[in-house]
Amino acid sequence: MRKQMAKRWCVAVVLICLLSSGAQAASQRLVPLGVPAGVRMTAAGVVVSAMTAVDSPAGESCPGEQAGLEAGDILQTANGTALRSGEQLAQLVRDSGGSPIRFTGLRGQTDIAVSVQPVKSRATGAYQIGILVRDSMAGIGTLTYADPESGVFGALGHPVSDVDSGALLPLDSGSIVPAQVVGVVVGETGTPGELIGTYAFSRELGTLDDNTACGIFGTLTDRTLCDAETMETAEKEDIHTGAAQLLCCVAGDTPARYDIVIEKVDADAADGRSLRLRVTDPALLETTGGIVPGMSGSPIIQDGKLIGAVTHVLVNDPARGYGIFIEDMLEAAG
Repeated sequence: MRKQMAKRWCVAVVLICLLSSGAQAASQRLVPLGVPAGVRMTAAGVVVSAMTAVDSPAGESCPGEQAGLEAGDILQTANGTALRSGEQLAQLVRDSGGSPIRFTGLRGQTDIAVSVQPVKSRATGAYQIGILVRDSMAGIGTLTYADPESGVFGALGHPVSDVDSGALLPLDSGSIVPAQVVGVVVGETGTPGELIGTYAFSRELGTLDDNTACGIFGTLTDRTLCDAETMETAEKEDIHTGAAQLLCCVAGDTPARYDIVIEKVDADAADGRSLRLRVTDPALLETTGGIVPGMSGSPIIQDGKLIGAVTHVLVNDPARGYGIFIEDMLEAAG
């Protein structure tokens, strides 16, 4: 499901769970999309993905860990200099001459400040601090909706997070580009499948404005996605258990509707698990096994209204998964 790219620790992620910016929580008319898109995102700072020991003349140690850094921390400055990339951080450490480096950043919503003492690697002779970081990511996901008046779009229904630490990546800049589904790995019990896509990075569909717990949001630069028929959104109290439909794309770039059942509605659930879903459509079960990574953000429709988006798959039962209320996505979009 996830493949790590070597350059700048940029991660290629199949997003089960995708994109928007600026909308109201009240019932309104939106264009349900269900189309695949490539997502590119640069973090505001660098994210600590993991710790690693450095073999120094004094023995093995991890200076970052000893200083109190943890996986998931977001480093924003080093000795007062804003951090923009992993390459920049590595160069600052190499040029430190062994002098302590003071970092500031975030751990969740809490400000942190630590001083890290670099050590020289016996293998390379370069100063290191024993942390692995990421500064960007790219992947495939599903667009949930577009506002035909403002061009605002939303996707995923959950945040874009660091693949190793799980930390929400603070957005510096990003965009969405056209994508096509060219293959499917069928989900099986204990093994999630995935949608395999290709991207057209030379053409931009929109820019990203925010990465939140309820999805990512932005503004379309290509308004052709707004030309489709609009649909009224449902408020939480209108949603009920029973028959519904999933709008998603499992081949090419044209979505189709598939039958599902909403097994549970939980208005108090967190983390995009307000709706428990079960795929019943024979065609979708045969093609994907149910819900697979890459389908996050797929619109959920009930009684002719847009009620939410897919967010998670149950690994031990791929026919089942979870979704988020569209009302929660619109509130997060602001």
